[in-house]
Amino acid sequence: MNISKQMIGISLIVISSICFAVVPNSAKLALDQGVSLYFLIMSRFIIGATILLPYGVVTHASFRIPRGGVLPLIVTGITALILLAATYHAVEFIDIGLVLLILYSFPFGIAILAWLRRGERLSISRWLCMGVVLAGLGIMIFDGKGDINFYGVFISVIGLISFIMFIETSSQLAIKMGGAVLNFYISVIGLILMLAMLPLGFALTVPQTNIGIMAIGSNGVFFVLSWVLFFEGSRIIGTTRASLLACVEPLFAALLALVFLGQQLSIIEWFGFFVVLVAIFAFEQLGLRQRKSIAAEEAKNRNLL
Repeated sequence: MNISKQMIGISLIVISSICFAVVPNSAKLALDQGVSLYFLIMSRFIIGATILLPYGVVTHASFRIPRGGVLPLIVTGITALILLAATYHAVEFIDIGLVLLILYSFPFGIAILAWLRRGERLSISRWLCMGVVLAGLGIMIFDGKGDINFYGVFISVIGLISFIMFIETSSQLAIKMGGAVLNFYISVIGLILMLAMLPLGFALTVPQTNIGIMAIGSNGVFFVLSWVLFFEGSRIIGTTRASLLACVEPLFAALLALVFLGQQLSIIEWFGFFVVLVAIFAFEQLGLRQRKSIAAEEAKNRNLL
């Protein structure tokens, strides 16, 4: 049963990755259709709240905020807004694959924080696998670096920092509240913040074409699905492990960008692509051996008692 539960958690993370891979591509498509960045972000929060409120009611979810959870929830909402704004703004300057490759070096930050704050330790072999994942992402990032817009890279790094803070602040909330309820509150907080910034004079350009409307809709729906599934998966297999598995998202995004936006991967980038896949597989296999070893040791100790 434990193995089946683990597989469910892994499956949720992988499906979340596929959903999230749609998001930057649909965002890029919406921006290309003349939709303003402000409206793109606000529409994501509107769609999220619209979907998740009735879902929570139908499933009889509790919308109660746990004690001491108001401030972490507000921080989570703010970091989510910064993450969205940075991601969407960056794709206006650099390729989608590059944006996500920068963002998805975040498992290192998550693992370090888990070690410092909660004493969660990874074996040297698993740290090495994480390093190989980062190296594979680096191969994909720096191939053809002459075409990189460094402002876009800077914005992506801001998104990376926000991503680490977002995962760290939201992980415990997701365990207590559930992924759907947490994302509902994130959508509500984000929408309130966006409405509060409306007097600042941000451009509010709505989609004028069917393609733009479809892009806005798919962006919101798939973002909601990706975050809900990620949080539900991380509740089962843990945040650190879920974060590294989520590194397949840039790979899915690169493939989708190749199919729908015509962006191409070079031979070196394909090499980095497969390095990431192999390293993530090795990380999982090492973790499986470690869990089996721990279970065997516990069983031995019980027998001795």
